[in-house]
Amino acid sequence: MSALATPRSAPRSATLTDRLLAAAPLASVYLWLSGIYMVEAWRRSTPWLFGDELEFTQLSRAIAATGHPAERGVPHSADSVITYLIAPLWRIHDVATAYSAIKYVDVLIMAAVVFPTYLLARMIVGKTAALFAAAGAGAIPALAYSSYLVEEPIAYPYAALCFFVIAKAFVTRSRRWIAATIIVSAFAPIVRTELVMIPAALVLVALFAAWSSDRARQWRSTWSTGDWVGCVVLLLGAIFFLTAIGSHHSTEIFRVTRGYKHRLINEGDWAAGTLALGMGVLPFMAGLAALFRARGEPRSREVRLFRCVSLAGIVAFALYTGIKAAYLSTVFATRVEERNLIYIAPLLFVGTALVFSRRRVSTVGLAVTGAYTLYLVGYALYHVTQYPYQMGVQLYSDALGFAIVQQGNRDLSWTPHLVREVLIVMSVVSVLVLLAPRFLRNRARVAAIVTAVAAVGVVGWNLTGELAASAGTSSIAQQAATTLGRPFSWVDDTTHLAPTLYMGEEEHDQNPEWLLEFWNRSLARISSLDGSVLGPGFSGSPNILRDGALYWTNAPGTLPIQYAYAVEDLPCIDMAGATVKTHQYRAGGGPQTWALLRLARPNRLQSTCTDIYPDGWTNGTASFYYRFSGAAGWLRVAYSRPVNYPIKPSPIHITLGKLQIKEQQPALGQVTKNVDSTIGNIQPKVAWLRVPAGGFAVHVVVDHTFVPDAYDHRGDKRQLGVMLTYRFFRTKPHR
Repeated sequence: MSALATPRSAPRSATLTDRLLAAAPLASVYLWLSGIYMVEAWRRSTPWLFGDELEFTQLSRAIAATGHPAERGVPHSADSVITYLIAPLWRIHDVATAYSAIKYVDVLIMAAVVFPTYLLARMIVGKTAALFAAAGAGAIPALAYSSYLVEEPIAYPYAALCFFVIAKAFVTRSRRWIAATIIVSAFAPIVRTELVMIPAALVLVALFAAWSSDRARQWRSTWSTGDWVGCVVLLLGAIFFLTAIGSHHSTEIFRVTRGYKHRLINEGDWAAGTLALGMGVLPFMAGLAALFRARGEPRSREVRLFRCVSLAGIVAFALYTGIKAAYLSTVFATRVEERNLIYIAPLLFVGTALVFSRRRVSTVGLAVTGAYTLYLVGYALYHVTQYPYQMGVQLYSDALGFAIVQQGNRDLSWTPHLVREVLIVMSVVSVLVLLAPRFLRNRARVAAIVTAVAAVGVVGWNLTGELAASAGTSSIAQQAATTLGRPFSWVDDTTHLAPTLYMGEEEHDQNPEWLLEFWNRSLARISSLDGSVLGPGFSGSPNILRDGALYWTNAPGTLPIQYAYAVEDLPCIDMAGATVKTHQYRAGGGPQTWALLRLARPNRLQSTCTDIYPDGWTNGTASFYYRFSGAAGWLRVAYSRPVNYPIKPSPIHITLGKLQIKEQQPALGQVTKNVDSTIGNIQPKVAWLRVPAGGFAVHVVVDHTFVPDAYDHRGDKRQLGVMLTYRFFRTKPHR
C-alpha cells in the first residue's frame, strides 16, 4: 500500500513546487513594492490631506465604536467599504499605533494590484510581458496614495480585478465567471462611488464585443452608404438620449453638458496628460495604440475581447473624470483630476505589454495616439491653470503624476520650458521604440534589447515618480507635525478619553484643528462661535444664554449636553473652568496656544471676542468683546499698529454697553460710554473701561484699514485694522 502511495504523492509534490516557482517572480514584485511603500508609510508621520483623510477616520472610528458610520456623531453613509475594513484597527487604544497599522494594511491592499493586472495580461501575453504590466501598474506615482487614509488603496486594485473578471467572463463564457462578473460589478460602487463606472463599462464591453464579433462583421459587410449614415444617426441619437437621462438624474451632468462642455474636454485632457506624464509617456501611447489592430496581426478572440474591455474602461473613466473636473470648476476650484483616471493604468500597461510582446503596432493607431499624447504633454499641460506642469507647488494631491517634474524643479532646477522639451523628446523616442521592431526585422536580437531597455526605463520612470510623490507627502507631513506640535495626542493623554469640547473662533486656517481632531479621539464636539470651523461633519455654532451657558438644542432649559473638558482657541475664547494644560502650535505664521480646561457645569463662556486673527490683528474694521457674568471690574483695551508703512493714522471708536441676547447670540445693547481716539504707526495705546457686574459688551471700530501686501509685497492680502487685545481685571493694576 505504501508502494502505491509513493508514486502518487511524488507528482503532487512536483506540481506544488512548479506552482511555487512559477509564482515566485510575481510574488517577488509584490513583496519588493510592498516593502518600499511600507517604508514610505512609516516616514509619513501624520495625515494632512484634509478633509478626505479626516472624514474616513471619523467614519471608521464610529464603526469601531458603535457599529454604524458617523461624522462627529451624526449618522452618515459609509462612503466606501474601506471604512469597515479599517474600523477594527481603530480598536487599538493608541492612535499612533492604530494609524501605523492602517497605513501598512493599505499598502498591502493597494500593491496587490499586481495580481489582477498580471492575470489579465496572461490572457494575451507571456509571463515576462505580464510581469512588466504588473510591475508598471504597481509602480505608478498614484501608489503613493497607499499611505493615505482614502479610498484609492482599495479602489485601484479592485478596479483592476473587475477588468480581469469581466475579460475572463467574455472569453470563457463560463457561468461561474459570468456570475463573478455580475457580483464584482454590482459591488464596485460600494468600494468607491466612482466605480459605478464599472457596471457602465460592463455594458460597453457587451456592446463592443457584439460589434466586433465575426457575425457582426459579416452583417456590416452588406451595408450600403445609407446604412452607415443611419447607424451614425442612431448612435448620436443614443448618446443624446443617454445624456438627457443623465442630466435629469444628475446635477453634475446637467450643469456640465448644458454650459461647460469645453471644460469637460479641456480638464479631461489635463488629467489624461498628467497620467501620461507620470507613466513615462510610452505606456500611455502604446496602451492606446494597442486598441488598434495591426496589419497582418493574427486574429485572436482573447485579444479582441481585451480590446473591448480596455476601450470600455478608458471611455467610462475618462468621461467620469472630465465631468467631475468640469463640475468642480463651477462649484469649488479648477483642478487637475488625474486621481479619478488612474484606474485605467493597468489596462494601458497590459496594452503596452501586448505591443511589446507581438513587436508590432498599428501605424494608424500609433499616429493618432502619438499625436494626441504629444498634444497632452507638450501643449495641454504646459498651459494648465495656475502653473505649467503644476511646478509651482510642492505636491499636487489630486494629480501625483506631476511629482517627478516637481521634484526635478526643486532638486535639479528644472524649468517648465525644459520639462516641455524633455516630454516632447520622450514622445518622439516612444514612437521610435514602438516602430523599432518593424525597422529591425532582420535584427531580432537588437529589437528585443530595445524593447527590454524601454520596459525597464518605463518601470524606472514610474517608480521614480512614485518616490517623488512619497517624498513630497512625507515633507508635507513633517510640516503638519510642526504645525500641530508634539505630543500629538496631548488632549487624550490628559483627559483619558473623557468627552471634550473644541471651541474655535476666527479660524481661517483649519489645518491645526483638523490635525488635533485626528490625533485626539476625546474631542466629542467641534464647534466655533463664528462658524469659521467647518466639517467634515457637524460643526454648528452653539446657542448662548445670558450667563454664557452653551447649548446645541432648541430647549435651553435642560442643557442636556455637557462636556468634561474643553480646548480653547485663544485669544478670544474664555470658558469657565480650570486650566489643566496648554499646548503650543503654529497658526497665522507664528506660535499660538491652546488651553485645555476642566469645565465648570453647566458649560459656559466667561467672555469671548470676535474678528481677531491668531496673530492679534483685527479682521477689518470692527471687533466685539462680550463678558457674560461676574463682578464689576476694569477692561483693558490695548491697540497698536506695529508697522512702518506709509499709511495715515486712523480714528478709533470704543463703545461700552449692556450685554443682551438676540436670537440666542450676544449683542451690544444700551450704550453707556464712548471713547474716541486715533492710532498711528508704532504707537501703542491703552483704554481702561470701568465695567459693570453681570455682563457687558464692547465694540471697537477702526475707520481705516490697510493691506500689508500693498506695501511690502509679501503676500499678506488681509484687510487689517489694529493689533488688539482685551483683558479683564477685578481691580485696576497700579502699573
